Amino acid sequence: MRIIVSCYLFFILSTSSFAGDLKIYTLDGLQGVEDAEGKVVVPAIYERLGWSNGTSEIINKTIGFYENGNWGLINIRSNKVGDAGFRILEPFNEYLIEAGKVTPYSNVVKRGLIDEKGDVIIGFNYFTIDEVFAGIYKVSVYSNGDIFFGLVNNEKELIAPIHENVKVVGNFIVAGSKGLTRQVFKKDGSLLIEDWVDEFSKVDDGYLVRKEGYYGKLNSEGDWVLPLEYKSINGNETIAFPTWQVTNLTNIALKEAVMEIRCDSISLEPHHDILIAHVNNAEHILAASDLLFNDQNNSLKSIRNGFLVTKNNKTQQWGIYKTDGREVAFGFDSVAVDSLYFYTESKGDWDVYNMFGRKINERPFQSVSYASNRNVPVKKNDYWGWLDFRGNVMLNYTFDKVEKTFSSNHFLAKNYGAWGVSNFNGDWLVLAEYDSIYCYDRFYVGQKGMATYVINEQGEVIQGVPFETRPKEFLELVDGDRYGAITSSGHYVHPIYKDINVLGEYYVLLDSAYATLIHSSGRVIVTPDDEIQDVFGFSEGYFHVLKDGKHGFIDVNGKLRIANRYDAAQPYSEGLAPVQLLGKWGFIDKAEVLKIQPFYRYSSTFVNDLAIIQSEDNYGIITPAGKEIVEVIWKNIERLSTGNYKIEDWDQKSGLCDINGRFIIRPNYDTIIDTNQELIIASKNGLKGVMDYQGYTKLPFEYSEVKIKGEYLILQKAN
Repeated sequence: MRIIVSCYLFFILSTSSFAGDLKIYTLDGLQGVEDAEGKVVVPAIYERLGWSNGTSEIINKTIGFYENGNWGLINIRSNKVGDAGFRILEPFNEYLIEAGKVTPYSNVVKRGLIDEKGDVIIGFNYFTIDEVFAGIYKVSVYSNGDIFFGLVNNEKELIAPIHENVKVVGNFIVAGSKGLTRQVFKKDGSLLIEDWVDEFSKVDDGYLVRKEGYYGKLNSEGDWVLPLEYKSINGNETIAFPTWQVTNLTNIALKEAVMEIRCDSISLEPHHDILIAHVNNAEHILAASDLLFNDQNNSLKSIRNGFLVTKNNKTQQWGIYKTDGREVAFGFDSVAVDSLYFYTESKGDWDVYNMFGRKINERPFQSVSYASNRNVPVKKNDYWGWLDFRGNVMLNYTFDKVEKTFSSNHFLAKNYGAWGVSNFNGDWLVLAEYDSIYCYDRFYVGQKGMATYVINEQGEVIQGVPFETRPKEFLELVDGDRYGAITSSGHYVHPIYKDINVLGEYYVLLDSAYATLIHSSGRVIVTPDDEIQDVFGFSEGYFHVLKDGKHGFIDVNGKLRIANRYDAAQPYSEGLAPVQLLGKWGFIDKAEVLKIQPFYRYSSTFVNDLAIIQSEDNYGIITPAGKEIVEVIWKNIERLSTGNYKIEDWDQKSGLCDINGRFIIRPNYDTIIDTNQELIIASKNGLKGVMDYQGYTKLPFEYSEVKIKGEYLILQKAN
């Protein structure tokens, strides 16, 4: 019947002429086409004429027909009838028709483009098709629950559909990846910019481009007018990055720079000798292989034992590499790291790699967690178990949840809804009978109802208390506005105090009037009967205390060794304690012999047999004998972490003294920074240079910034 109808229609079309506009008419429930004069062009033999989107206009002498649940195409001009093989058939533009076919073995409709003759222009491979420019089409595919977009040019060449979005920006096409990066195409579908970029936006006189923190600019035709090297571009105003030079300290004379880069600053990852350049909000890894970081598409996430964990900004995939750039494994959705393993996840499946880069498991897991004593907690079939370092199952998958503890031999385990502590042989140290449990110091703290139980590492309950507990410097007990403690030795302090302070192994229990002082074992040193108002510190066997509004010192037995006769005091250091009498500071020894008379407005404690003192408005340095080793004439003196002393004069110039009080450099510099490499970064007249401990200039004063990071010297040349 289909053949007969087609032949009859072909006869009518070949022997008839038509004039004027065409329109669809209906006769006895079937449809055909007639011209403006009512002359039949297509007889009424079709269920329906029009398009699958419900419209019925005849476009360019072309119309669709519906038959047996599918659509076909009639081209009146060329006397051609196509097969009814399309699920979707609708006008696309003035020349093309969008058609959709059902793929074999599924009900998924794939779309393509045909012309008015029915010839295929774009194959039936796509979920959607849109025209972005003449002859350039945005197409999409459906994969794993997501839609991805690509481009087809007028040569029918497909630019792979790996993008989350495609949009027109001015005269160009911007395709966004799964991450934040983009590719930019010309109207013909070719790449405008070879690299992936982070931003491409239209501005008044062209296009602004950003890639890994650098900005550049194109004109309206897409030609570069400003290269990708600027910190910011705003209209015709540009801000350039400073230029940094990097050399090794062994090449401090800087006869040749090892590396030069434009960036905000450069920092060092100290444990693995990797330099990182900071470019606006981006990080560039400078010391790894060019193979890995040549286009700066990787962001550093972690460094462990000679391995880099990076995230590719283009694909948003994670990878593991050696620090020299050699690939270990890549293509992951996420990577987690602890000190022993890499944990990789792809599409919800987790694997475990050791620090040699070898995967230890054969089949993936639902989830993983951080290792304990080289053992790895893994989840399978909704239950947790443990692997050993070889990837063998050491405890089967029976636990609701597991967590590591302070002990290398035990772990917290939730079993049938209750928490306990198990070892790696599967034996319970603490039975699973608690609502919750956590570790504090060397104890387990279990909660059951309103009660809290403190359990030692042998599994014995040492305290059961009906109070809220808070892990702080100590395990605090809370009863309203009163506080108690479980000490590091497990001693119970009832919550009756206003405040509790910890001094090493000692606890200061403060009430409204007087303090109680105890050792963590519970041994009482001071009671309220001793009328000690406060305890400030503990050093060299003596507690610094306040009694009757005056300062003194007691020993570890609570005996008053230094009478409370002083207005203020500081801890003992090197056998001497600074004390204040009548507003002046001096030093006493542990027998309360006044070794240095109270002459000073201020004094520090002694370190390496030197103390900083202030007399009137001037500072100096003295020895334990009271000798002024640095004259008391300076505006300020600061003890540095290197052990040296920064000296500032009254003209606000700085110098440096060594640990013996000898001047390394006199106060002739605007600023100084002492370093652990026995080098001094100094500045004068706004420029910085480097000097050694002998006072020689190692680097001339011609830099706006100088940093020493590890074995690297990082320099910013002054403009």
